[in-house]
Amino acid sequence: MENIGTIVLATGALGAAAFGIVEALKWTRMVGLIGYSRLVYLLGPIWGTLERAYGSAYEEVLSGQYRGDHRELVRMIRQGVRIGLTADNAPRVAGFLGVVEGADLAQAAARLGDAETMSKEHQLVLGRYELAVDARIESALAMAQSQYAGKMRTLASFIALGIGGGVGIYLSEPFLGLMIGIAAVPLAPIAKDLVSALQAATMALKRPV
Repeated sequence: MENIGTIVLATGALGAAAFGIVEALKWTRMVGLIGYSRLVYLLGPIWGTLERAYGSAYEEVLSGQYRGDHRELVRMIRQGVRIGLTADNAPRVAGFLGVVEGADLAQAAARLGDAETMSKEHQLVLGRYELAVDARIESALAMAQSQYAGKMRTLASFIALGIGGGVGIYLSEPFLGLMIGIAAVPLAPIAKDLVSALQAATMALKRPV
């Protein structure tokens, strides 16, 4: 029982270590920006409006935010596409979205900030534009996060297998090390909580009845 408990705890600890290493690597461009290109691609010309909102360094600003809080990233993109909409880029954006006419959106964009010339029709066009953009942003970010999570799990898997195999060879138990590495892979996302729970369970089993 004690050996099994030790193996289970080692499996949870390895999962936590692998996930922790991957989390530490997310600040590198190779790991941290997984899925980012997918986000840019799915937003198409909508993404181009952000340059006007945030300047020529908008890519650095948004890619840095992508590594951090994605809720803040969504807020920045939503705010940026509203500020960055102009009469010049409106036709292309409208053609991409397919929910408003390019000429109508261009006219509405030309009147942004001028309440006197902004009619109810223009407001309706902008409302439909913003609703469609919000849906695109949520969908694109969800797909980017899915790609990010999948590749992060794959990377954690290789790390867990590598560490498990290496430790197994060092202890002259390569098969056992490999099995622990394989078992640790699906545990990585919940490893910290699992280790705490297993430690508590093991202590309870050792207590005299």
